[in-house]
Amino acid sequence: MNENAKQPVVDPKTVFWNRVQLIMILVVFTAPIAGAFLYKPKSFNNYGDIYQPVRPVENLIMQGAEGPVEMDSLRRQWVFLVTANTSCDEACEANILKMRQLRFMQNNDMSRIRTVFLTTQMPPAVSAELAAKYSPVEVYSAAFNDYDEWTRILKIEGIPAEAQHNRFYIIDPAGNLMMSYPATADPAMIKKDIKRLLKASQIG
Repeated sequence: MNENAKQPVVDPKTVFWNRVQLIMILVVFTAPIAGAFLYKPKSFNNYGDIYQPVRPVENLIMQGAEGPVEMDSLRRQWVFLVTANTSCDEACEANILKMRQLRFMQNNDMSRIRTVFLTTQMPPAVSAELAAKYSPVEVYSAAFNDYDEWTRILKIEGIPAEAQHNRFYIIDPAGNLMMSYPATADPAMIKKDIKRLLKASQIG
């Protein structure tokens, strides 16, 4: 065999791109394995009751102090929601206060959150008093039929009727009802859930 035979010339660019393609193939095939290894379900544990699947919130027309407001106008922000029918008792007011404080607890993320108290058939003077007392909570009223439909959407199956009252709800920036908490829920635990949601969210 002639040792002086001319060796084929290898283009450095071809070698480089072949290696790049090989690395990309390895990444594609190993990523799912690495992801399964790194995934820790414990870090996604939640304290509140999750709506599975999430429930899209209809574009409810609400009446505010300055006129009608569409629920769609609250999109792209997180909405903390408390509801009441014709009156707001002590437990209801405690829930509104909790909602306001939970927003303040988010510090720099406060601007990403709207706090809303929704009612129906409540005297306007009472609504105005609550709005002033718990500012910047937004107080809105809805027609009875619309409010009744909201009650149906908010309902959690499988829990006692009394546990449906004075709950604290979270609606995501896409307009989906995600989670809710009973009136007895620990604010410190709710705060942890909210921080996880805000950190994971790409919108709002």
